[in-house]
Amino acid sequence: MNGLAGKTLDIHVHLFGAGDAGSGCRLSKATSGGQSFKHLAEQLRLRERAKSIDQAYLLALVEQVEESTLDKAVVLAQDAVYDDRGKPDWEKTHFYVPNDYLLEVAARHPARMIPCVSINPQRADAIDELDRCAAKGARLLKIHPPTQGVDLSDRKRAAFFRRCAELRVIVMVHTGHEHTAPVLDIGLADPRKLELALDSGCTIVACHCATGWQTDSPDMLPGFLAMVRKYGNLWGDTAVLGSAGRTGDFQRLLADEEAGARLLHGSDFPFPAFPLAFESLLGAANASRLQAIENSMDQDLALKEALGIGLASAERAYRLVCGEAAR
Repeated sequence: MNGLAGKTLDIHVHLFGAGDAGSGCRLSKATSGGQSFKHLAEQLRLRERAKSIDQAYLLALVEQVEESTLDKAVVLAQDAVYDDRGKPDWEKTHFYVPNDYLLEVAARHPARMIPCVSINPQRADAIDELDRCAAKGARLLKIHPPTQGVDLSDRKRAAFFRRCAELRVIVMVHTGHEHTAPVLDIGLADPRKLELALDSGCTIVACHCATGWQTDSPDMLPGFLAMVRKYGNLWGDTAVLGSAGRTGDFQRLLADEEAGARLLHGSDFPFPAFPLAFESLLGAANASRLQAIENSMDQDLALKEALGIGLASAERAYRLVCGEAAR
């Protein structure tokens, strides 16, 4: 435990690419042509950094991670949508980052990056891919049910989750509402869908804690709060909770003491925090100071620290991820 004390980790950082420099990544035209992507490209100065999106984004990511005050960052891949035969459905896949590319990138930066592979349990070779990635050192995996179209409560997924538990691979799952990628079925983001995996013995991180915007329906946050009380192996990350749209749900989450003890720090980089949205809580001067922090990952952590959860959740995330690896 002594080697983990005071160490901090961001558990939710995205790897992106367009496949224009051999990464194997994919971005649909709907994604690359959308306002959200255009805004991010401008914010990260992608066109200034390199000729390809693959290389430009990688440079931006490395810069952010290396210059942040956090000790480590968990960097995420993104699997495809799969059809009923377990084959990739590229027409429905808007964002794809292959596991091999992620593992290659993380291997170049072992002191600061921890890979989180992505495996859609619907793929025909899901368990084989899980074993392959675990053998390469992966100790986390990510599933995005509403955009990947997978129902995690389906009993057909039980063997996959049992294998995750056997391998002690931490499973990160998107829960709650989604606003940056096309959604196939928002009902698949209900945190109650996690019961099968939890009952199988998996350590689960409910990404975003089933939050949403005030205009979103249904309200999924109460489901997460109830699940925290039922399962000791359930955690939640604070990814994207520093954005303007989720201020209400973030305050509701922080008001729950039991849930607060299960929060893990996540920035959701490259999606930025917006400290000015919390001006009423922090005061104008403090919110402006936080807004001026240049490193996006540090800004997100500083905002959450000002709200009373930052460092504690970042240290908790480090202990969970790096402590699991050391056992």
